Amino acid sequence: MNGLGHVTQEMYKKNKELAEKNKALALLRKIDEIILSKVTDIGQVAQEVANTIVRELSFKLAVILLLDKKNNNLARLAISETDLIIQAESKLNQKLFGEKIPLTESENLIARAVKTRRMQITHGLNKTLIPHFTTEQSLIVQGIIGINASFVYPLIVRGEIIGAMVISINDKDGLSQFKNELIPRLAGVIAIAIDNSLLYQEIQDANFRLQEVDKLKDEFVSLASHELRTPMTVIKSYLWMMLDKNNAQSLSEKQKMYIERAYTSTQRLINLVNDMLNVSRIESGRFTLAMQSLDIAELINTVYTEMLPKAQEQKINLEFARPLQALPKVQADPERIEQVLINLIGNSLKFTPENGAIRISIDYNPKAQQEIVSVTDNGKGISQEDMPKLFQKFSMVGTNYLIKQNTQGTGLGLYLSKSIIELMGGKIWVESEGEGKGAKFSFTLKTA
Repeated sequence: MNGLGHVTQEMYKKNKELAEKNKALALLRKIDEIILSKVTDIGQVAQEVANTIVRELSFKLAVILLLDKKNNNLARLAISETDLIIQAESKLNQKLFGEKIPLTESENLIARAVKTRRMQITHGLNKTLIPHFTTEQSLIVQGIIGINASFVYPLIVRGEIIGAMVISINDKDGLSQFKNELIPRLAGVIAIAIDNSLLYQEIQDANFRLQEVDKLKDEFVSLASHELRTPMTVIKSYLWMMLDKNNAQSLSEKQKMYIERAYTSTQRLINLVNDMLNVSRIESGRFTLAMQSLDIAELINTVYTEMLPKAQEQKINLEFARPLQALPKVQADPERIEQVLINLIGNSLKFTPENGAIRISIDYNPKAQQEIVSVTDNGKGISQEDMPKLFQKFSMVGTNYLIKQNTQGTGLGLYLSKSIIELMGGKIWVESEGEGKGAKFSFTLKTA
C-alpha cells in the first residue's frame, strides 16, 4: 500500500505540475493575442494584461508602472480591476499607486527595483505604497484584498529600464515552481509589449507632426503662389504691351531684346507658380477634374499645332502620326490632358538636339478598353541610374545638358503629369535604352 500510495502521490504531483504548465502556456498565448490586437494603445495593452494575469493565475493584484525618465519617477499605467481593489480604494478614498513614485524614494521597493535592476520581495504592501500611504492605510488595503506577499520586477528591454511590475499573492505555501518561473517571463513579455506600444506611439506622433508641417507647407505654397501670380500676370501684360508693334517701333534693338527676355522669364515664373499651385492642390486633395468624353486625336492636333513653331525654332522635326481611322473617344479632362501633352512634348524638346525628331502617336487597345498616347524622341536618352528619379517631385536629370541649353525646368512637370493621369485612372511610364538613344513617354486613358 505504501508503494502504491507513493506512486499515486507522485502521479498527482506530476499531473498538477502539468496542469499548471499548460495554464501558464495558455496565459502566455492570451497575452500574445492582447499584444498583437492592441499594440497601438499602450494603456489598453497594459490594462488587459494586468486583468488577465490576475484572472488566470488567481493573483490578488497586478500593477504595471511606466518610467518617466525626464521627471525621474514612475507612474501607474494599469492596475488589475477586481471588486476587492475597488473596495479598498473606496474605503480609503484614494487610488492605489495613483500618485507618481519618485525614484529618489529609497524606501519604496518599486523605485529600488528600478534603480538596482533587481527583483524585490515584501510581505508588507506598505513598502510599495510609500510615501503616499501610511503603514496603517497599507495594512487596511492588504487586509481587504487579502495579500501576504508582493513581488516587484523591473521591466527591461534591450538593456533599458522602461518601468516596473508588481504582483501580489495570497498563497500560504508560497509560489509553485511554475509560477516562480512564469512571473519573470511575464515581466519580459510585458516589457516588450509596452516597448512596442511606445515605439508605435512615437512613430504615430512623429507622423502626425510631419503631416502638420506638410499641411502648413501646402498652405504657405498655396498662399504664396496666389500672391505671386497676380503681380506676375500684370508685369507680363505690361511687357507684352511694350512689345506690341506700335510701341516696339520706339525701342532700340537692345531694349527690345531685354524686354523679350523679361517677358520670357516672367512667363516661366508664372508657369512655376501655376505648377506649385497644382502640386499643392493635388497633395491636399483639392485638385479637381472636369471629366468629359473627348476625341484625343483632335486634342493632340491642337497641342501639336501650338508646339510646332517652337520645335521649328529649335530645328527639331515634330511629327504627329494621326490615326488612319477614327478611334473611340476617351474619358478625360481636356485642359489637364493638354497640360500633360505640353509637359511631355516640352520635355522632349529640352533633351533633343538640333535636327532631332519627336513623334507623337496613338495606339488603341480594345481588350483593355484604353488608348495609349506616346511621345518618342531620338534625343539625349535616360540612363538606368536616372530612371528611378523620373516622375518625382523636384527631380531633374541631365542637368548639365539643360544648363547649356538654358532650358532648365523646375522638376515638377513629370510629377504633375503622373498625378493627373493617375487621377484619371490611367498610367504613365517611360522607356529608354540608355544615354544617347532617345526616350519614349507613354500614358493611357480609358475609353468613354
